[in-house]
Amino acid sequence: MHGIIAPVSNERLTRHEISWLLAQEARGAAKALREGVTRLTNPPPTGGEPPASAPSVHTTLDALDGAIGMLSALQAEPASKQPPRRGRIDLAALLCDVAPNARIQMAPGEGTEVLGDEGELRRILHMLVNQTHANPSGAGATASPEIEIRRDGDFVKISVDLGPDSSATAELERRWLSRMAVQHGGKLEFKGGRQAVFLPADGASDQREVVELRKELEQAQQLGEAYARELAAVFSSGIALSEAREPAPTPPGAERLAALIALAARLEPSLKDWAESSREDAALATSELGHQAPLAQRLQRRAAAISDLQRELGALGRCPTEEQRTTVSAVAVVNEVLDALAARCAREDVEMELDAPDECTLKTHPQAFKLMMRSLVEHAVLATPRARSIRIILRPTPTHVGVQVIDAGPTVPITARRELLEQTKDPTHLGRPGGISLLVAHAAAGRLGTTLVLGETEGADTQTRVELLRQ
Repeated sequence: MHGIIAPVSNERLTRHEISWLLAQEARGAAKALREGVTRLTNPPPTGGEPPASAPSVHTTLDALDGAIGMLSALQAEPASKQPPRRGRIDLAALLCDVAPNARIQMAPGEGTEVLGDEGELRRILHMLVNQTHANPSGAGATASPEIEIRRDGDFVKISVDLGPDSSATAELERRWLSRMAVQHGGKLEFKGGRQAVFLPADGASDQREVVELRKELEQAQQLGEAYARELAAVFSSGIALSEAREPAPTPPGAERLAALIALAARLEPSLKDWAESSREDAALATSELGHQAPLAQRLQRRAAAISDLQRELGALGRCPTEEQRTTVSAVAVVNEVLDALAARCAREDVEMELDAPDECTLKTHPQAFKLMMRSLVEHAVLATPRARSIRIILRPTPTHVGVQVIDAGPTVPITARRELLEQTKDPTHLGRPGGISLLVAHAAAGRLGTTLVLGETEGADTQTRVELLRQ
């Protein structure tokens, strides 16, 4: 092999390399010590005041960090006149340069290229070869070590037999090799008297992405074929989609609402405790990390979601299972519901519009009617995208009062509406919000002696509607 071979020191670890290793390990130890001291000196808010010695400990740690940073800066190599070669390096060719007298076992064509700095990779190989010898000065010049280099999955593996630990710095060299391998995205491994360095092969991540993309493409093709077969079955049955009849839902009756009320009454106290704990955790994270911290924002959203569910269960659990029919003002009840949900609408950036006469009365179960209206509006708010609006329409006739709640969420296919109302189908699969609001509204409508209908308007907006007897 001809060409210019870059000179490599035959020494063991140099002073610079030992200093770099010690600086890395000292920095890691200082970080771990700081975390431990922080946990000891900053107990939970219910604890006492931090010990008086805490400031001096932190000052000492700051000084230690500063000293380590200064050591790293002082030991940094000066910039060379020629920039180091960084790019795609063939480790097999580089190994022949580093150890020309070595017996190298390799499988041609397997791909032993890696991405990295040639000087650093050369130094790693040189130190790995040195580990096979008892004499530090004879590693790369006259010795003939046996080295194996081959592709191992997404890595290039270079392995050697371990020699006797006659060098005082053998353990230090292995620690340095391990640090350098980890820094390059690999690892150092000991197995059966052999030492191996694994370095990421060039292009391995690209190959994994190609394989994953092919799997996703196959899944998408299979899903598309399934949809095509289903559509073909619908058209072959001779029933046009626009002429499909909406299945007549079965009124659930009062028993279903009573079961939901009993369940909510048992769950709501526990959920209330969880909601309070979530708010406390979110407040603590915000005070410690700031409002913009991702963890604080996630905890705030989670606390808000639990509080909303707790309020829904509370409203359901407080609804009486037995109540007399009385004359109520539908307009007043709807306005009360809108006032109660105003804060949630503001948070979701959804506007509410009420289209109703000045007065509209009917004789019904007042708390069940209020529960139904609250659940219908909550479902509409959750389904509507931000900066959009929902409409609540009351249309009285001499015998009935029609109630419509229109939202800007996705429409539901006719064949899936009954399943959605009865909650036998996951609403999120249809783009509708999860939760219990639609289920509660459906059960409350049955308690009022009517049926909740899910449909769409002429403008292709989703609507829920009921027809209530006035007497």
